[in-house]
Order: sequence, then structure tokens, then C-alpha cells
Amino acid sequence: MTEAAAKLRYRALPLIASPLKHDGEKERPGIPKQTYGRCSYVEGLDPVDSVREHDADTAAFREREEASSLELFFDLFFVANLTTLESYIGFFAILWFTWLEVVLFDVRFGTDSLFERIAKLIHCGVMITFAIVGPRFDPSKQGGEHVPMKQLNLVLVVSRVVLIAQYASVMLHVRGKKKIITPLAIHIVAFAIGAVLCVAFFLTFTRDTMGQAHIIWYVIIVLEALTVFVVAGHWRAVSFQHTHLNERCGLLTLIILGEGIIMLTISTNYMVQGENFSKGMIAQIISAVLITYFVYMLYFDQTARAPRNPHLHHAWALAHFPFHTALVLLLEGTSRLITWRNALEIAYQIFERYATILADNSSSTSVLAQQISNFSTGVMDQVHADPVKYNVTGYLTALQQAGDANGDEAKAAVYDIFIVLVNATLKFFKIDADPNRPRVHARWITTRSSDDGSDPFADLGAALQVYDLVFVYFFIAAGLTLVLTAVLMVLNRPGLRHCKGDWATVGLRVVVGVGLALVAVMNKNDTSKERFLYSPWMVPTVMLGIGLVVVLDGVLGWAMGPVTEEEGKEREEEKGRAQQA
Repeated sequence: MTEAAAKLRYRALPLIASPLKHDGEKERPGIPKQTYGRCSYVEGLDPVDSVREHDADTAAFREREEASSLELFFDLFFVANLTTLESYIGFFAILWFTWLEVVLFDVRFGTDSLFERIAKLIHCGVMITFAIVGPRFDPSKQGGEHVPMKQLNLVLVVSRVVLIAQYASVMLHVRGKKKIITPLAIHIVAFAIGAVLCVAFFLTFTRDTMGQAHIIWYVIIVLEALTVFVVAGHWRAVSFQHTHLNERCGLLTLIILGEGIIMLTISTNYMVQGENFSKGMIAQIISAVLITYFVYMLYFDQTARAPRNPHLHHAWALAHFPFHTALVLLLEGTSRLITWRNALEIAYQIFERYATILADNSSSTSVLAQQISNFSTGVMDQVHADPVKYNVTGYLTALQQAGDANGDEAKAAVYDIFIVLVNATLKFFKIDADPNRPRVHARWITTRSSDDGSDPFADLGAALQVYDLVFVYFFIAAGLTLVLTAVLMVLNRPGLRHCKGDWATVGLRVVVGVGLALVAVMNKNDTSKERFLYSPWMVPTVMLGIGLVVVLDGVLGWAMGPVTEEEGKEREEEKGRAQQA
């Protein structure tokens, strides 16, 4: 093989690659003017000037418009944590800001070298450890399991050490450049302080202090991110202008939406396995798909473009934390509520059959046992449960031997059989009762209490109460998702005040978002909450609210029409006169 052919076939991977521009590389031109609807926005920077300017004391870094495959590979490990995240906002904050710190380095100084691949491998390992620790993350529990918390602490130290090494490698390539060494050194000092604090936290961490001491994690991750953005805003050579930070934020949004679709398919699989193809369940699935699609449209059609103003750019990037948090909770809540509705429809069948048996006093024990046997067999097959494991045959035998169908022994056997059916249904849908919640009997279940006054379906009532929290955070997350898309829209359009149509769009999102969030207040009224919680309208309500925004968004855009070249020139002249004044 010739040397030329070998060069085409193999690419030598450098040990450490320089993030600087090579001689002959062209400067990337400025970001072109952005036009939205009838409003054209040109921020105060010359579109032909590179913001990341340099001179003899600084350095010119490479400017990449697209994320590399290695960066996208790392993002997948972030999403792996969403499958274990139990809607704990504190853990998601640590996860998201750790991802952000890696991204803030990659978009400015990322290269493809052996050193960078090893660093990325360690960062992926950090994300895997998050996925392991996530299900056991509970810092608020005094005296609880503290080993996972100490593991998380060590992982945060490792992450900071790797970032320090990465920034130090950049300093090697810009040695002698005074104006660039200083901001890089500040980055290193910030992460070093964070690592030292985490080490100190690890050494002093005890089972009794874990309830309050974890707050230091939140302080560290926020201060580190703010330090990076402040430095980037002060030193233009390390700014985020002409980077693909906006693309990374958008890609993570897209990946989170994809994870939501995966959770939806899991919920749909329960419906298929349970052979529950009712109209209500089909409506739930369609509503969930439309929620995901509508959120995609609202984000990528209007808010995914990053502003060119550095300070607005930083605020826009940080605003993705609450947006992504709300989006994760919305998608997870959608999946859980679909599973809830599926379980509820099977439970309705059990309750109706139970009420019928209680009302029938004419059947003999043998006839009653045969009816219950046929029904229990159908339910067990539907939820793929083993009748032997749940001792259904034993309870049926006890019913047949009871003699009097209206006697206490027969009633006890009937109670046991229907409790078994309920437990099998809950087990199939992985719905567990919270042992710390009071076992309050749901009002909509019409049953007959046993002689000691206990409720034979108390376990079910406790299990259903778990979804009180899902009900609350689902609607709050839906409302916040709409409100935060409005915030992102305002941040990426500094000229918004000149366009009434866009203000109408922002106002619409805020009003509908607040309205959806206020639905959660229904949780304070048990009667109203239970009527709505046990109805098939929860997921469709959010779908209709977000869909209304999407439709009116399109109507407003069509009514305002596109900006004409003449109108654009007029606005540019008005802006120029305003700046001169």
C-alpha cells in the first residue's frame, strides 16, 4: 500500500490536539441576521466581525458550528440517567450542571485526540455512576443510607479533576498569551475549589449530617457555572459566541423528548400485554404523542435559536435547566398517568364484579365459586399473573366449603380473592403503595367493610394515593414548560418589544401555562381531585392546552405575515437612528 493510500485509509490520532486555529484557516463570518415572523432583530454586534477576537496577547480558537460525534455520544449517557430518575429535582440539578460543565468546555476548546477521548470516557463513567446512585439518592432522610451519597461525592471530585486537566491542556497551547491564560486559570481555580470542597465534604460526611450537608453540592455546581459564564462574558476570546452551545442545548432537548417517547412505548406495552384496547386508552396514547410533538414544535420553531448578545446568550443557556427539568417531569408524568389509567380500567372491572357479587344473595357457594373462578382466571390472564402464586385455588376451595354463601366464611373468602386480583393488577403495572402514607379509602370504591371495620381494599387506596403527587407535578410541569418556552423566546429576541404579534405569542404561552399549573390546586379539594384523577381527562387536558398554543401560534404567524425587505430596511434605519440618538 502506498503512503498516500495509507493516509487516506488511516488517520493518526494525536496524543493532545491543539484547540487553536491553524494557519490558513478562515475566520468564520458572523451570524446572519435572524428573521422571525414580521419582526427582524439585529443585535448590537457587527455581523461580519468575529466576537472571539484575538491579538498578540490572546489566541484564536477553532470555531465549530456542529457538535462532534464524541459530544453526542456523551449526551446519550446523560439520558441514561432519566430511566432511573424518580423525579427528584435535586439530583437532576447535579446531573444537569455536571453535563453543562462538560459542554461549556467542549463547545469552545473541544478537539479529537487520545487525551480528549480518555477524558470523555471518564465523563461517561461519571454519568453511569449517576445512574447507579440515582435510585438511592435521598439526602433529606436523616440516618438513611449514606454510602450512595459518599459515592456521588467522589464522582463529583473525579469530574472536576478531569475538567481541570482539560483546561490545563488548553493552557499548554496558549502559553505566553497573557490575556488568555488569565481566564483559563480562573476556570481551573473554580473547579479546584469545587473539588476541594467535595473532598472536605466526603471526609466529614456522616449518616446524621447528610440531611443538610448536601446543600453544598448545589452551591458548588451553581457557582462553578456562574464563574464560567462571567469569565466568558468578560474575556471575549473565551466567549460562547460562534460556538455550537445552542445546538448542544437543542440536541439535549431533542434527546429528552426521545426518552419521553421511549417511556411512552413502555406504557403502551402494558396496554398491549393487558389486551386493554379501550377507546379511553387509545385516546391517552394519542394525547401523549401529541404532547411530545407539540412541545417539539414550540421549542424548535420559536425558541431554539440562541441570542447573539453575550449576556442574553448566557441567560438563555441557563434557562434550559428549569426548562429541561419541567420537560422531564412532564414526560415522565404523562407515562405514569397512562399506566395509571390502564390499571384503573382493569380495577374498575374488578370493583364492578365485586359489587355485583355483594348484591347477589341468591347464589349457592358452588355457583358463586364458579363465577368468581371464571372471572379471576380472566383477570389473571390479562395481567399475566400466576394463580398458584397468589393461591387463588385455595381461596376458591375455602369458598366452596363455606356452606352458606352469605356467611362470614364465604364473605372472607370472597374478600381474599378480590384482594388477590387487585394486588396482581398493581404488581403487573409496578404500582406500589407508599408505606408512609395513611391508608385512606378512596371514595369512589363502593365496598363492604369486614367485621373488624377494616377496608379490604385499603392497600389499593394507599397505592392510588401515590398518584396524588404525580397529579400535582404533572400539571405544574406542563404549565412551567409553556411559561419557560415564553422565557426562552423573550431571551432570544431582544427586539421583541417592537413586535406586537410576538408579544401576543408570549402572553398566550404564559396565560395557558399558568392555567395548566393552577389545575394542580385541585389537589386541595379531595372530591374534585378524585373526580378528575379517576377520569380519563388528565393527559388530554394538557394536550388540548399545549395544542391551543401551537394552533394560535400558527394563526398569529400567518396573520402577521413574513417581513418584507422594505419593512426590514425601515426597521434597520429606525434602529440606527435610535442608536445615534
